[in-house]
Amino acid sequence: MPARFSAYPPDRAAVVRVLAEGERYCVGRAPACELQLDHASVSRMHAEIAHDGEGWRLLDLGSKNGLRVDGRLVSEASLSSPTWFAIGDVYCWLEPLSAQTARDAAAFAEVRRSTSRALSQQLQYLPGVEPLLQQTLSAVLEMSQLERGFVLYGQAGDLRVRAVQGLRHEELGRRGFAGSAGSVERCLSGRRSVICCDTSDSPWLGARPSVVLGGIRSLVCVPLLLGGELLGAIYADSRSAGPLLTEFDLELIEGLAQQAAAALAAARLRGAVDDLLEAARDAGVAAPRWKDLRPL
Repeated sequence: MPARFSAYPPDRAAVVRVLAEGERYCVGRAPACELQLDHASVSRMHAEIAHDGEGWRLLDLGSKNGLRVDGRLVSEASLSSPTWFAIGDVYCWLEPLSAQTARDAAAFAEVRRSTSRALSQQLQYLPGVEPLLQQTLSAVLEMSQLERGFVLYGQAGDLRVRAVQGLRHEELGRRGFAGSAGSVERCLSGRRSVICCDTSDSPWLGARPSVVLGGIRSLVCVPLLLGGELLGAIYADSRSAGPLLTEFDLELIEGLAQQAAAALAAARLRGAVDDLLEAARDAGVAAPRWKDLRPL
């Protein structure tokens, strides 16, 4: 029967996959692994999860930090029932599924992809930057199922909060910031997404005052990038335990951010053209006619 594999690397999105019956999956840090776990305690080719016709088995491939099942170091184990185990220091869960449950999971993933595409398409038709930023934030919160967030947008070195949901503007002041300033700074400086499923397990987030005092449980911050230009960032978090933030969730959220960045660039261009036309009218210069712009 198929199975659902879930892994929870610290400071990373959860890795969740439905494994097909009769297949073998290599687990490790190497990009070639079917189940890649990017964590220092995981060997490049750490373990194999395979279905042998009777059930799922876990096999150590000569890893440095080994496998642990129920706290015991093992070289091989049966995973015929729902089981917690550790690959290096990364906790994992494998749960056998019925064929129908596996089909339902695949169908639900496709529904979420369709929803993400529809939300992305809506961004292309919004008039103006402010509605676009607010709709982008709402879409990210819907896809992530987090509670609150904001969007930073502006010129390099002068990014400002331009859309807010679930937070009061006074909560975004530097001294009383209600979110994770560290995650925003890391996202902006590295120009890459920051995600954390459980801040209490995070070595760099768990002890930060803004996280502890704010009661933040999970968060995501993704950059708004257009080519090499940083337009801003989208931040969202939750103070209550909720659905896991998975690699699939991050893929959908980053897709929304890419569409938003393109739509923002288009809106900015339209605004620049409108400003030029307004300046021309103020100067008494007639706006060019379409037939005058067409090539001969």
